[in-house]
Amino acid sequence: MSEGLSALSLFPLPVVLFPGATLPLHIFEDRYKLMIGRVLEDEERLFGVVFWDGESSGVAETGCTAKIETVKKFEDGRMNLITVGLHRFRIVDVLEEQPYIVASIEYLNDTQTGDKAIYLVDNIKKTLVEILRLSSRLVDKEFEIQGSIPDDPAKLSYWVASNFYGSPSDQQELLEMCDTEDRLSEELAVLDSARKHLAAKVSLKDALG
Repeated sequence: MSEGLSALSLFPLPVVLFPGATLPLHIFEDRYKLMIGRVLEDEERLFGVVFWDGESSGVAETGCTAKIETVKKFEDGRMNLITVGLHRFRIVDVLEEQPYIVASIEYLNDTQTGDKAIYLVDNIKKTLVEILRLSSRLVDKEFEIQGSIPDDPAKLSYWVASNFYGSPSDQQELLEMCDTEDRLSEELAVLDSARKHLAAKVSLKDALG
């Protein structure tokens, strides 16, 4: 392996994992029972999650490492896992393809942020509060965000992408971005559009009584 590269077992899934996000998994295929068994033997307990859309034969080049937090084993070898996303990575080369994919990867870091990130974080938080308020008024039910909203720009960008984007393809685009401010800007635009849409619905509801 070249300096700066690591070997990582990969789990292609029709989901996109972000750093800090929790991903429960049910392991039942023999090849992935083998893979997870080997991962559990390692102290770091890491593997890579890469997006696979189910229609193409390939997987996305950018993924996220998953650390196994808890595991429940069944007598037939199946396992229930709770994993958490840690670091973004890019696939450099495929080392093995059978019985599961092992690739050489390099870890990706976001660019450092400046004053623009502070502005974006503040506006995203305000927009999220307004979205919850409007959603509550629309259905006459109180909505609350579970847990706290991250203050760190990069962590917030991952949190928004994981919780407020329903399309895996859109999530994958955000995962591939290496500029935190660009990611936050994209998310603020989407959230603000959702806020305006909800505001129009609430206004119509109020007008109709």
